[in-house]
Amino acid sequence: MKALFIGRFQPFHKGHLHAIKKVMKKFDLTIAIGSSDKFNTKLNPFSFEERKRMIEACLGNKVKIIDAEDKRSDEEWAENLMNRVEFDVVITGSEWIKKCFEKKKEILEPDFLQPKKYNGTKIREMISKGKKWEHLVPPQVRKIIKEIDGEKRIKELYKTD
Repeated sequence: MKALFIGRFQPFHKGHLHAIKKVMKKFDLTIAIGSSDKFNTKLNPFSFEERKRMIEACLGNKVKIIDAEDKRSDEEWAENLMNRVEFDVVITGSEWIKKCFEKKKEILEPDFLQPKKYNGTKIREMISKGKKWEHLVPPQVRKIIKEIDGEKRIKELYKTD
């Protein structure tokens, strides 16, 4: 069976990695990077290419990765994905994504590792405040964030509030 795992991965963290590795044991997996057309904002500091690079650094070429840019409507967004990739199951923790696919596909919750600890919003906030965050992401992701000066970017984006 084929599954589509949808997330924004801002940044890709250990909770994502844990959940995806479990899904890969059961399904032929495609990962859709949501809001792929958004970057350099507080909510979406990393570009699609940067997030794809983070995931590939951790998983190699074991999964297919596609973009899932925002659309005018929920229906258009879901239809766009269904027209681009074949899948039987949607794996997401997002209530909005569940609503988009509720009458179209089977939906499964990912088995996230300690979701209160491994959380993209929390990680971005920690980075913005100069707190220790490195232990929450895989080492490959930490290296990429440092290479692209992601800490500085996030701190600048959080200043504009």
